[in-house]
Amino acid sequence: MRTIKDIKDALRGRRAVNVLRLAANVADAETITLGSEVYEIDTAADPGAITAGRFRVNCSGGVTPTIAAPAIVAAINANTLLGLTAVAISVNEILVYTNSDNSALAIACSETLAGANNQWASATFTGGQIAKPQGLSLVQRVPNATEVAIGNLHCVFPFAVGAAMAQVRSSTGASKAWDGVLTITGARVTLDNSGATDWAATDTVVVLAHQ
Repeated sequence: MRTIKDIKDALRGRRAVNVLRLAANVADAETITLGSEVYEIDTAADPGAITAGRFRVNCSGGVTPTIAAPAIVAAINANTLLGLTAVAISVNEILVYTNSDNSALAIACSETLAGANNQWASATFTGGQIAKPQGLSLVQRVPNATEVAIGNLHCVFPFAVGAAMAQVRSSTGASKAWDGVLTITGARVTLDNSGATDWAATDTVVVLAHQ
């Protein structure tokens, strides 16, 4: 059975992410591409020399992952127009994610890094999900005698249910430790009384569901 946190997390959007791994040294003129943005490694002294239209990654101080990773992070954060944030989560890993919680962007990623295992974890950003505030509905009612006898209570919602949670309250309003099984079948949510603690005709059953 889902918890309130599960419901909230599913309703919220998730940020799309990717990880650039730097296991070896980078080299001058190598590139890192995020969608339409191209970042070029530059080992020349300031102000540097890169291909027009690209963003400079200042590696004039060295090409090891220890130096290159922060330089790549700084270049992305200073120049991106895609709404991205880069973070060096270790010496050898750069996490890049979308800034919006309401983003499912599958941004294409590539690179020309020749060092062994210097590459993106994925060809595109992954894990993003658009927030889904719609399709949230709550049912609250008292089971009837037939439902108690059969041991099943059904609630039907106006959408295909993706996740649901249930609460059972006694006649005094106290939460009851119902431990049956909640199942989802399309638009229907069913609560059975297979556990040691059942709901009764004097209880109130609350079911919260969303798409």
